[in-house]
Amino acid sequence: MGAVVISPECRLAQVPGYEGMHRECRQTKDVPLPHGSGILLVRRCACSHHSYNRAAQSRAPG
Repeated sequence: MGAVVISPECRLAQVPGYEGMHRECRQTKDVPLPHGSGILLVRRCACSHHSYNRAAQSRAPG
């Protein structure tokens, strides 16, 4: 499986003093390549700070 995709904003938010950068993240949706038959141009951010990732983690078995 591929590497976890984290936006530059969320990566910077991991640095002390820049925690507010999570709000600046714009990678909140997968962006498909036009006419790419399901190939993604940009994957959504997988940072656990985003509500869509927290919801998916709470439903995961484990």
